[in-house]
Formats: sequence, structure tokens, C-alpha cells
Amino acid sequence: MALFKKDSLLTNILLMVAASVVLVFILIFGLDLYTRHGKTVTVPDLRGKTVAEMKRILDEAGLDYEINDSTFSRTAIPGTVREVFPEPGSQVKAGRILFIAINGYHQRKQTVPNYKDQSARQILALLKGLGFESVEQRVVPGGYVGSVVGLQTLDGNAVLAGTQIPIDTKLILLVAGQVIDTLGLDRYIEDYSTSQGDSTSKEDGSTVSNEWW
Repeated sequence: MALFKKDSLLTNILLMVAASVVLVFILIFGLDLYTRHGKTVTVPDLRGKTVAEMKRILDEAGLDYEINDSTFSRTAIPGTVREVFPEPGSQVKAGRILFIAINGYHQRKQTVPNYKDQSARQILALLKGLGFESVEQRVVPGGYVGSVVGLQTLDGNAVLAGTQIPIDTKLILLVAGQVIDTLGLDRYIEDYSTSQGDSTSKEDGSTVSNEWW
């Protein structure tokens, strides 16, 4: 028929419609295959598992993972899973990446800042901000009142600026303050009394004993 000749308008329209149908079918099928439509995996409970056990379980489930946090805890077993996101029991697509937080093997360390002759209040806030959990203050003689004279551990070992130490190290901040030297004060009073003698004179020439002091 003349309508279906090779170069006819109707033939070209039908070919375009057929090509469009095939293209739509390919897009729908490909998208369904890419998203694995209807195929979900339950996130397993990995908490308390070692990293090796976690890898084996996720491989079997067809899931991937990324360790995004490692925090040391004295009450947990080092190297075990602490948290999982999405949470255990969630339904996810196969191949989904899970974000894993584990218990670290060592306590996190921080570098001790320069503290010499700095304000004790400022250095205390800085140490707390760096994560040091236990910092006490002890008043010692020397320097400007309220300034830092030194830093040491609980057993008396000096901690130098720039040293890296675990953040759970117990620290003592030595702060300059006014400490009364009672021995020196007694000597001063004694010298003063001696220089004045044992009595004082009145205007009429009589003396008054200092024994009542």
C-alpha cells in the first residue's frame, strides 16, 4: 500500500512510536534492576560483634559498611561494634552502606597546650575543651596570683607543654597564689619586740610592762 511505503509519513511515525515504546521499556526495566525493586535486606544486630564477625555477617547479607567513629570506653571490649546506622531491624536495599561505630583500642590523646604563666581560668577551660576529663587545681607560691606555674599528673610527674597524653589522665594544675609564711611572720614580730625592749616609757618616766602582749 502507498501509506506504508518506505519514505511515507505514516511509516516514519510508526517507527518513532515503536522506538519510543522500546526506549520506555528499557528505562523501566533498567531502573527496576538498578534499584533492586522489592528486594530488601534486614539490618542485622552487630552490636558487641568483633570487626571480623561483622565483616562475615555483612558479606552474607550483601551489605557494605563504613567505620565512621571509634571511641575508647573502659567498660566495653575494644574492637567491638558499638552502634549501627541504620538501626538493627531496619529494611534496606541490598548493597546499602551501613555506618559502624566501634569501641576503640586506645584512649584518644590530646596535645597539652602552652600553659606557663597563662591565666589559670583560661587554661582550665582550654584543657576541658580538649577533652581532659579530670583536672584539679592546687595553689602554690610564686608567679603572678592566678597564673599557671606548672602542670603535673596525680603522682607528681611534670607534664610539659606539647606532650601528647590520654584525655583520661588525671591532671593537677599548679596555680600561683598568696601563701602566708607563718614562720617568717613570727620572726618579724620577734625582731620587732626585741628592738623595742621589754617595756615602753610613759611621759612621766615610768615604764609599762609588755608582758601582756
